[in-house]
Amino acid sequence: MTYKVLEELCIGCGACDYACSNGALSKTDSFMGLFTIDPYRCNDCTDCVPKCPEIAIVADPDWVVCHGHGCPLSSDRLGMVECNIFSDRCDSCGGPMWRNDGEEWGCPRCDAGRKVGCPKIRMFDRVPVPDPINASY
Repeated sequence: MTYKVLEELCIGCGACDYACSNGALSKTDSFMGLFTIDPYRCNDCTDCVPKCPEIAIVADPDWVVCHGHGCPLSSDRLGMVECNIFSDRCDSCGGPMWRNDGEEWGCPRCDAGRKVGCPKIRMFDRVPVPDPINASY
């Protein structure tokens, strides 16, 4: 589950955009200047949700939660681990790459022998990656 902007409620104020540290929100080319959320960049932090004065940002049930329910990185034990699912995947198994602070990226399955999985990977395989250059929002 990621989040989405309900176009019928969005007023294009941009408060959500300023709250997003991942750059997942972008202004559309519509007359109203509405915003949209890129599910490939949204990490489900929900920082944008309370910033919206119109309550136009809601959970999108078509996506699984990233770094939330079902994600191994949500445990305290792996709190210092960073995931780069949005930019790179393991050449061998297709899983996300992880790293601890200041270390090199590595696959938790192939390089570290961990039996972990990423619930959002399944969605990446079914939905085409957006092309920001040729996007028609």
